Amino acid sequence: MTKLHGTSRSRSARSLWALEELGVSYEHLPMPTTDAKSPAHLKLNPNGHVPVLEDEGVVVWESMAINLYLADKYGKIRCGPSDAAGGRELTNGACGR
Repeated sequence: MTKLHGTSRSRSARSLWALEELGVSYEHLPMPTTDAKSPAHLKLNPNGHVPVLEDEGVVVWESMAINLYLADKYGKIRCGPSDAAGGRELTNGACGR
């Protein structure tokens, strides 16, 4: 199942909105931004920020990267590279990794 880590009172709200608009079944794992530097979360996002999306073994962080990934995988119009995981690598790289 698709999981989104983060609080709706952060930029995670953008990705929550995208998940809802796309009709994707997901689990929201609310997490205060103060917990983003925890060792467990740093394994998901080495930058220590929210949101983080887990989807079938793919981990994506940064709200724009997540939304592009979701649009590519679940949307009706292609928004970037031909494969969603490749787009994740591209956008995660552009966002500081």
